[in-house]
Amino acid sequence: MSRPVAGVAILEQDHVLGVARIALEGIEAGGGAALAAFFAPEPVDGAALVAQARGLGPLVAAEDAAILLLRRAGVDAALLARCPHLRLVQRLGERRDGIDLAAAAARGIHVACLPRRTLAWTAEHAILLMLALVKQLRAAEDAARRGGPGGTPSSVAYNWPGIAPLDGLHGRSLGIIGLGEVGRLVALRAAAFGMRILYTNRNRLPEATEQALQVAYRPLPALLAEAEIVSLHASNLPENSGVIGLRALRAMRPDALLINTSRGALVDEAALLRALREGWIAGAGLDVHAAEPRAPGDALAALPNVVLTPHIAGGSRRGVLVEIGQIFENARAVLAGSPPPHGWVTP
Repeated sequence: MSRPVAGVAILEQDHVLGVARIALEGIEAGGGAALAAFFAPEPVDGAALVAQARGLGPLVAAEDAAILLLRRAGVDAALLARCPHLRLVQRLGERRDGIDLAAAAARGIHVACLPRRTLAWTAEHAILLMLALVKQLRAAEDAARRGGPGGTPSSVAYNWPGIAPLDGLHGRSLGIIGLGEVGRLVALRAAAFGMRILYTNRNRLPEATEQALQVAYRPLPALLAEAEIVSLHASNLPENSGVIGLRALRAMRPDALLINTSRGALVDEAALLRALREGWIAGAGLDVHAAEPRAPGDALAALPNVVLTPHIAGGSRRGVLVEIGQIFENARAVLAGSPPPHGWVTP
C-alpha cells in the first residue's frame, strides 16, 4: 500500500491547532460544536474554514506527512530523517528555537514560523494595563467626565482634580515571568518605552538572546523583590498554578504593580485581594481571571487600584482564523513548488 505524499501531521494537542485539525477533518466529523465553543460568543462559518483546507490531504502520522504543524513542539534532525515526504515544517508562532534549521535546509525542507498578530495584541494589552495603572486612567477619566467649576476658553488647569501619584513607564523596571512568545513581544515593546527589563524563565536564555532582547535574568525571588511592574506570561501548566500567591506578593515591592494577561490560574486571587487591601503592592491589571466572567459585586472589582478587562487581550478570537488561513496558504504554496509566503525561514 502506498503512503500518502501530501498528508498533514499535527505534532501536539493545542487549542489553536485544534482549529486547523477541525478544518482538515471537516465539521462533519463532529468538530462543529467544538468550533462554535472555541469562538463563542462570536459566530464562525465552519464551512468556509473547511473550504480553506480542502485538498491539503488527510491527517497522517509525522512519518507520512508532507506538512508538519506545531506550536511548541520541537523538530530535530532525527525526526526530519524519519519523514521522507516532508516538504514544510510550519510553526504557529515566530520562535525558531527547537527546530533544527540546518538539518531542514540540508534536506530541502521549508520552515515557516508564523508571527501571530493575536499574540502581538496580547503584548500590547499588557502595556495598556501598565499605562492605565501608572497614569491613573480610571480616576483621570472619571474626573475629566465630571468636570469642575468651569474655566474660560483660554484657561489651562493642569491636573485640576489633583490626581496623585502620576507616573509613566520610562525608567521603570519591568519583571517578566515567562519569556516565551508573548513575554518576548512585551519585552520589545517595553524597551521602546525606555523600561529596564528583567525576566525569569524555566531555562535561562543564551547570552546573545538576552542582549538582543535587552533583558537581564533574575531568579524569581530576586525579580519579585526588584521589579516595579511584574507581568505574567508563564505557560498555563499545573506547576505554575498560583505562582503569584501570598509568598510571592509578600516578596514584591510596596510600590509594585501586577499585570496578568496569561491565565487566571497563575494568581491566587484571595491572596491578591489581601495584598491590595493591606498595601503589600500598589495595584493590579488583570485581563484574565480565576473564574470568568467575574461575579457581580466582586471584591477585587471594587478596588480603585485595580484595572480589569474581560479576557480580550488577544482581540477577537476570529483573528485565529486569519492565522490558520495563512498556514494553509503556506502549505498550498509549498505543495505547488513555491516558498511559503508567510514567515518563511529556510531554505
